[in-house]
Amino acid sequence: MGTDDDFFLAFGRHEFGLGTPVHWDNRPCFRHALAGIGSTNGAYGRVGMPVGPNPTFPFFGFAGVFGESRDDPGTAGASLNNIGVYGQTEEGIRAPGFIAGVYGTGNTRPGVVGFSKTGNGVVGLSETSSAAVVGFSTGNIGVVGMTNNADSLAGLFVGNVRVNGALTADVKNAVVPFPDGTQRVLHCMESPEHWFEDFGAAKLEAGRTIVKLDADFAKVVELKEYHVFVTPEDDCRGLCVRNKTATSFEVRELQGGTSNVAFSYRIVARRKDIKAHKRFDKITLPPPEATRIPRPPTGTKRRAPAPRIEVQDARAVRREAQARRQKGAKTGRERQ
Repeated sequence: MGTDDDFFLAFGRHEFGLGTPVHWDNRPCFRHALAGIGSTNGAYGRVGMPVGPNPTFPFFGFAGVFGESRDDPGTAGASLNNIGVYGQTEEGIRAPGFIAGVYGTGNTRPGVVGFSKTGNGVVGLSETSSAAVVGFSTGNIGVVGMTNNADSLAGLFVGNVRVNGALTADVKNAVVPFPDGTQRVLHCMESPEHWFEDFGAAKLEAGRTIVKLDADFAKVVELKEYHVFVTPEDDCRGLCVRNKTATSFEVRELQGGTSNVAFSYRIVARRKDIKAHKRFDKITLPPPEATRIPRPPTGTKRRAPAPRIEVQDARAVRREAQARRQKGAKTGRERQ
């Protein structure tokens, strides 16, 4: 079937207004079942009679395929064994061969952008042990979170956080609740080396005692060299630490004292699992362009919005089609 009129209309109660179900030997007969070229849309589809939202910048309705709906998905793509919806910007792309419901690719431009004025721009959900959102990079940053508002947050984690690797920050704080209901900030102590600490209390017996190291603490620190700080909790001639071993250390009263004074102690030892550490090691932060806020390209020409496609009453469409055929017959365009 063909027509040289300006447009083609199909009416009826069939499931398909236009279909190409023809096949040969269980294979489709057409490479392209439907092809369209238009100044605004190559193909336009709508679910239901009410129109969808008005397109806004940067999309004004000009598209190869445009679908809209008020209460249902405007456009959908599904595949059992491949990509459901594929989007590409720029030429010469060699993207990884992932299979996904939605796959966007680009060379220098973002493959996928999500934007919301008051809500969430992008949302990831997972109901299993898999991650809801994954960021990965072979040579740069996997995930970047930024804000240009000093009163806002570049990232927020509600729950436990685990980091496999080094955590680098300008300032590290702890937030604790106060009795008056407010939240207060406590700052972390920093050091040019990796240290673990342990604390305890003991008591002299006739001027001396041996304090055993906690067995679990001893498993995670270097015991060839560690530091012990003691503080007497009553009057005495002073205390000193001697005979430090991998399992214990001895505390004595100075000047041959024989008191039974109680004391507290603090043990500081280097982490056992970190070997290649350098004091005041230099670090290279990511360049500013690697963490810049993405912006739309400058000089983008804003096209005028595409005209709204209105669906008329079926009877009016039939009358208009009949008038066009009669006009075509007068000018010799009606098919014989």
